[in-house]
Amino acid sequence: MQFKKHKASKAYEHLVAYFWTIKSSDYDVENSSYKFVPDAYVDWVFHLNAPWQCDFPDIENQTKTGQFHVFGQIKKHINLTLPKGDLNVFGVKFHPWVASQIWKVDMHYLTNGCLDLTDLDLPKMSVLQERICLANSTDKRIQLIEAYLLPFVNFNDNKSLKNTFSSLTIESNHLKSLNIGIGKRRLEQRFKNEIGISPKLFLRTCRINAVIEKMKENTSQSLTQLALEHNYYDQSHFIKDFKQFTSLNPTTFLKSINPDGDILNLRVS
Repeated sequence: MQFKKHKASKAYEHLVAYFWTIKSSDYDVENSSYKFVPDAYVDWVFHLNAPWQCDFPDIENQTKTGQFHVFGQIKKHINLTLPKGDLNVFGVKFHPWVASQIWKVDMHYLTNGCLDLTDLDLPKMSVLQERICLANSTDKRIQLIEAYLLPFVNFNDNKSLKNTFSSLTIESNHLKSLNIGIGKRRLEQRFKNEIGISPKLFLRTCRINAVIEKMKENTSQSLTQLALEHNYYDQSHFIKDFKQFTSLNPTTFLKSINPDGDILNLRVS
C-alpha cells in the first residue's frame, strides 16, 4: 500500500492542508484491517474503486461507507476494513477552521460520522464526483477540486478559530486560556458549530498527534519524557489518554505503525 501527500496550490493553502492518495495494486487480503486515529482535520474522500468500511465505536448505524464521503471530527479511533482487490482513494484534507464556511453546515452534525458527500447539499457536488472519477491523474483531480473551491479562494480566516488556537493550551487535561476576548460559553459554542467538538477535545487531539509524530521521529524516547514534553501530568495520565484515542498503549502502537501510511496509520491485522 502506498500513501502520498500532494501539496495544494499556493492560492489554496489556507483552505486545504494537503491532498492525499492511497493506492494498492497488490493487495494482501490477510492485512485488511487498519485503524485511523483522529488528527483534528476533516476530509472529503473519493473512492475510485470499491470503498472501505468504517466502523465507528459505539455507533451501530454508521458502519457502511459510500463511494464518496465526508469525515467530520472523530472523537476516537475508527476501524477501517479495506475491500478485496485494488484500492484507489483520493482525498482532500481541509483545515478544520474553514470547513464550516465551505461546507455550509454546523460541523457538530458531522462529528463521529462518515456521510455521503451529497448529504452536504453543496452545489454541483454530483457533477464534481463524476469528474473526479473520470479524471486520469491525481494532478487533474487536484485541479478539479481547486476549481470547485475557487469561490472561496479569498476566504479570510482572520475571524475564524484559527487565531484562537494559539491562545489556548491544555495542561494536565485542563483547558487553559490566555486573553482571547471571548467568554468560555461562547468559545465552546463556536467550537461546536465551526469545528464539531469542544476546544478541550480538539486540543487533546492535536496533542496526541504531536506525540505520535514525535514517537515516529525518536523511537528511543521514554514515555516519561514524552509525557512531560507534551504537558501531561505524569506517565500514567499520558498512557490513559493515548489509549482513549488509539485503543492501544504507546509501546504497542509504535510497533504497529504502518510505515507507508498516514491516513491509514495503523495496521491491526
